[in-house]
Amino acid sequence: MWILIAELFLVVLYALLLVFFFYTFYAFVKAAPFVPTSNHNVEKIIQIAGLNSTDTMCDLGSGDGRILFLAAKSGAKCVGIEINPILYYFSKFKKLLYRVDNVEIIRQDLWKIDLAQFDVLTLFFIAPKMEKLMKKIKAEMKPGSRVVSYAFRFPNWQPTKEDEKVRLYVV
Repeated sequence: MWILIAELFLVVLYALLLVFFFYTFYAFVKAAPFVPTSNHNVEKIIQIAGLNSTDTMCDLGSGDGRILFLAAKSGAKCVGIEINPILYYFSKFKKLLYRVDNVEIIRQDLWKIDLAQFDVLTLFFIAPKMEKLMKKIKAEMKPGSRVVSYAFRFPNWQPTKEDEKVRLYVV
């Protein structure tokens, strides 16, 4: 009996790992893989974004939600877009655990989200996808909107503010 339970547990574990790695690869092809941002850099991202309670902020590829939950302390409405179902449900679980009302997590392909509804955008993208994203941002976001990129630069777009690998751009 115990052997059957152990085998079933391993099958479920392998299935979850397979799903996680499939979506990690898919995210890498579409935008960027899940790479957890250090707490130090999350704080820099929030600080450079200059969030306030009237802002609606979006974290594209929100992963485990660490940026969202710290940003929520500013009073801003925080929306995470995540395609990986394991990371999505993990973030939903953290939302219940932390009892945060101003955080929303959406499981969707980030290329299908209308960015016009956001005042602030945070992101970690790989270099080859930055130009495509820049075109989407400039086409959809309102003038004056703030974009915070961690690690990678937008081509031909000068940051307004920079702190090590964290850059603020204004649309």
